This record gives sequence, C-alpha cells and structure tokens, in this order.
Amino acid sequence: MAKAKTKIGDFVGSLYYARLHTDNMDDSEYHERTQGQYNTVFIPKDDEEINRMVDLGFPTESMGNQMIKEYSVADGRKGMKLKRPNVHPSGIENFGGAPSVTKGETLVPWDFIEDGELGNGTEAKVRISVYGEGATASVRLEKVGVLEHVPYQELADVDTW
Repeated sequence: MAKAKTKIGDFVGSLYYARLHTDNMDDSEYHERTQGQYNTVFIPKDDEEINRMVDLGFPTESMGNQMIKEYSVADGRKGMKLKRPNVHPSGIENFGGAPSVTKGETLVPWDFIEDGELGNGTEAKVRISVYGEGATASVRLEKVGVLEHVPYQELADVDTW
C-alpha cells in the first residue's frame, strides 16, 4: 500500500471571523485539548476555486457534516472553515501554532497590532495542506497572504424597543 502524500494548494477568496493571531486565537473550552485553535471562514472567490479545492482533496463531507456550505455573512456564498490547532495532538511542533500571515504574497509578516485585525471580507490567498482522502482527509491552514485588508469592526450594540 502506497503511503499517502500531503497535497498543498493556494486559493483566493475572502476571510470571515478570522482568528489567526495569538492575540485573537479561539481559546474556548471546545479547543482545550489543543490549547486553542486558529481559524477562519474562507469563502473562495468563485465556484471554480471551490472545485480546485475539492480536486486537491478537500472533503465535501466529514463525519456526516457538510464541509462546504452557504454562509449568510457572505451573502449566501459557499465556503468552509479552515483551521489549525495551537498545539497539535500528535505533538509534532510544525503541525500546530499560528499560521503564517503575511502582507500579500510577500514574506513580510502581517502585524496584528500595527497592521490591524482582519475584518470580515478581507481578501486573501490561503495555502492549505490536505492529507488523506475523502471524508477522512485532514485539512490544515498553512499560510494566509492578505491581499486587500478590511479593518475589523466590532458589532454595534443594537438598541431594543
């Protein structure tokens, strides 16, 4: 039996609910085992980009859950959650930690404090790795290049009547 190879792909789209830095990592109880998780909802630029991701091996379904679905925050466009554990359960250091976030397609790091938090609709190029096949494929967010920054805005409190 041949050993599975990790496949790498780069894709362009928009980020929503980006939690990609140690300053805003998702550290809810749900991610206690991995000591937090870096994640974002990624909405590929078009259906062709989604098809390229599926061709790379991105699972359409996993454990009975649709992995590619419509998101109301993106006007019903289809996308998926991309994630990376803070500490990978295997203990392999390179498999966890914050993904590399850069200014565009450069090696210049995006600074959370100086450059700003990534707001909904930020255009980006993402690099993912896919290991395995089908519903059991493992997908990991590797890198994010910010192409067009949308500043983060807190949701305003809505007055009630």
